Amino acid sequence: IPYDIGKLLNLSSLQLSHNFLTGSIPPGFFNLSKLEMMHLHGNRLRGTVPILASKGINESSFIADCGSPSDFDTPVDCPNCTMCCNRLQQCDTQEEIYQVETLAIKVMFGVLGFLILVAMTSLLRKRKMTLDSSPFHFIFGLCTRKESSCDVHDAIGKDSVYCFFLSSNFIAWVLAIAVLFAQGVCFVFFIQAASLDFGAEKDWVYQFVCPRDNDDCNDTSDVNGRGWIYFVILLIVHLTRDMGNGLKLVWAASRYGLSRKSFQVLFGGIFLFSVTALALYSSVVYNIAVSRSNIELIFNTVILLFVTDLDEKLYETLHV
Repeated sequence: IPYDIGKLLNLSSLQLSHNFLTGSIPPGFFNLSKLEMMHLHGNRLRGTVPILASKGINESSFIADCGSPSDFDTPVDCPNCTMCCNRLQQCDTQEEIYQVETLAIKVMFGVLGFLILVAMTSLLRKRKMTLDSSPFHFIFGLCTRKESSCDVHDAIGKDSVYCFFLSSNFIAWVLAIAVLFAQGVCFVFFIQAASLDFGAEKDWVYQFVCPRDNDDCNDTSDVNGRGWIYFVILLIVHLTRDMGNGLKLVWAASRYGLSRKSFQVLFGGIFLFSVTALALYSSVVYNIAVSRSNIELIFNTVILLFVTDLDEKLYETLHV
């Protein structure tokens, strides 16, 4: 690309894609204030595309080889590009970039805050019911059933190693924590793989193709509303029970007062709800990153939901 290109001040469209051009990108692009379309993909260019004055007209306005894998160690740097392509001629929009790891931390802190709020609400409600001396207190008391140990074990799951959190046995606690840690690590792996980083190779599947005979890029994803409906149904069927039981345990913890049993029930509920929330989050972000058909969407969801069954599988193994 000649360095004098920056002198074409009235240039509005520059299409140089798929010409196998080599060399560095000239800094003169900065002067092209009227440029509304720039296609540089499908070449072997290096360097940085200067910040452009225009923002383009759509997601296919500014395209360059700024994706991975690249023909070079470092892809083209194009901060203003609306679309980045790799050497396989697969492309995706820069708008898709979001920090899934950072968002995951925020989500989990939000979940923890929500559970603490539930526990505090339950504690305050119990205290109010205890101090209430109105004539209707007896009636309210009949409506408030005390949670039995059997109910608590049913909530956390009698066929899950998470019931070991209600045990006083040290080894049982180690097993429960080990499974919780293993599930958390697996979900973190999926979350990390789901991030889109054009400068590094991740599991993210680019979903656009920008052909030479078309000004606009084509979306190759076949995922539709029906696929996402099946996805939601799978999550509801598989995760609702664990999330509900986790909330039930957190709510029931206050009924045991300031005792070891209360803390065991509380932590059991927090762990159960949190790992289920992490499974939900990782299922959503990973499928957004890699699923490009309904079959892939369902297949990936089933694999992720299998991780949530590790506690039950270990429990079954211990009873063989």
